[in-house]
Amino acid sequence: MQVLTPGLGPLAGVPLPPSVEPRRQGLPAALTVIENEITKGLIDLWGGRIASLLELILFGILYVVITYAMGQGRLVPALLASTLLGFVGYMFFHMQTNRLFWGLLGEAQNGTLEQLYLSPLPSWVLTIGMTVASMIEAAVSAAVLYLGVALVLHVTIPWRWDALVPIALLVVGSVGYSLILGGLTLKFKRVELIKELFQLVVMLFGGVFIPVARMPALMATFARLLPLTPGLEALRRMLLTGASLGTLTNDGTLLGLVISAVVYLIAGILVFRWFERVARREGTLGQY
Repeated sequence: MQVLTPGLGPLAGVPLPPSVEPRRQGLPAALTVIENEITKGLIDLWGGRIASLLELILFGILYVVITYAMGQGRLVPALLASTLLGFVGYMFFHMQTNRLFWGLLGEAQNGTLEQLYLSPLPSWVLTIGMTVASMIEAAVSAAVLYLGVALVLHVTIPWRWDALVPIALLVVGSVGYSLILGGLTLKFKRVELIKELFQLVVMLFGGVFIPVARMPALMATFARLLPLTPGLEALRRMLLTGASLGTLTNDGTLLGLVISAVVYLIAGILVFRWFERVARREGTLGQY
């Protein structure tokens, strides 16, 4: 319904513009952005479900091949729980990093990366949304892989609720590393080789298949510097040997895990924000 403006001389009879609902700001708007990113990520995951399923099957086959090689041509039941726990942790790290990396790179390739920064909300809200979406997608993929391998190979890993503490810290470390890679992506774009190389280093030397306790001292020291290793070490001790949080606290394992997660998260935030500012100042966000 149009409203006319009476008594305004030349403006009399001119219809007023339709009222526009003010844009939501603050926490509700931030939550809406995060919800939208999660929804978009899940839609993308469902849209590519066949490719994702095939990828998980290939990773499952890779796991079986590696465990066959470790058992010298046979599956050793004593190794399956430890290696499966490490491999599932690696799959979360792999998928979470890939989701954030390819999400940013895809926006750059499509020429829509700059549009992400046209929102009235601060850019870190968008980053949180993409990060949460990557965590959920990675968790779903890792859970499907675990259930599939566990059912086929009859592997049982006992569960404890206090294991959520090292799992949460493992996630924090993974997020921190993915933000470092995301910052490099904003500035340099084509860093696929760096991503693949580091993920290979994590799989081979990060305690995924060989626990840190069985590594040579120098290799163990290097492994603990990687974002995934401290979390896997704590999870193995809790779920496979029955160590409590108190035990991990007393011997310094939990403290090392907290320090690693916090350092990677802070480094990730600083690197991402730095390269984000550099790319925006140089006007290279939309270039690929």
